[in-house]
Amino acid sequence: MFIWFLIKMSDEYISEIKIPVSYENEPIDKLLVNADDYVTVRLRAMGGNVFSEKFFSGHESVILNLKQADIRKSRYFDKYYILTDNLKDRISHRFDYDHDIMSIDPDTLFLEFEEIISKSVKIKTRINVSCKPQYQVYDSIIISPQEVIISGPSSVIDTIRNIYSISENYTDLDKNLETMLALSLPLNDNKISYSETEVKLNVPVEKYTESSIELPVMGSSNDTAIRIRTFPESVQLTYQVAIKDYKLVKPDMFFISAYFDTEKDKEKKLIKVKVHKSPEFIKITRIHPDKVEFLIQK
Repeated sequence: MFIWFLIKMSDEYISEIKIPVSYENEPIDKLLVNADDYVTVRLRAMGGNVFSEKFFSGHESVILNLKQADIRKSRYFDKYYILTDNLKDRISHRFDYDHDIMSIDPDTLFLEFEEIISKSVKIKTRINVSCKPQYQVYDSIIISPQEVIISGPSSVIDTIRNIYSISENYTDLDKNLETMLALSLPLNDNKISYSETEVKLNVPVEKYTESSIELPVMGSSNDTAIRIRTFPESVQLTYQVAIKDYKLVKPDMFFISAYFDTEKDKEKKLIKVKVHKSPEFIKITRIHPDKVEFLIQK
């Protein structure tokens, strides 16, 4: 029986071998999203080689370099294709024994690509900041850069509107905070690339003090024929200010008024005091009184 098997293995046979196909070096502006991944080769070879190929070869794949392959665009479909007849030499080199390739099925490998695009996306932080007593965040929290460039398949990139940071809590601050803040990337996929994976975070912190200033109240009305006089004629405005800016506060930086509407306020005895102008670097905590009596003068 064994001798018969050896005799048969020395005979020439025609057989079909299924071979995996893999692809490398995609075009820089395209992503391969779908492609035929097998070809069936009909070849003539010695029985022993065919037997070994089918049961012991490990199904080694044929690798196609897409930068070198003769890729053609279909005129009828939104697809590209490669004629497998052009791959005979490459496939033939895979076999290390005498053989004759009779045919390759399918005769065409179809490939589907998706365009790779890039766009700039705003970064939004997810942080909570708190300071020690008497300390506050001064001015604006700054991140750098403020945008990230993402690249990938258009069907994916078009759906991304913002990139967020990871969630972080910063507590008991009493000085400026400078640190790196990681981004929470929406898609951890090798098909997507990001120009940044973290940003520099700057939280300016200053010590604050409370102060107050007495300011005149300007009476006004929607009727230009009358003049509004308020009682009292001035109010006390209390505010918080960074110690370094304390001496910068001047009365002419403020404008406070009490507005009388001839229709809405005609039955009222008090009208509300409003701050229309104040320095950007202070935080107003209260106005006393916040409503004033008024006298209409014609």
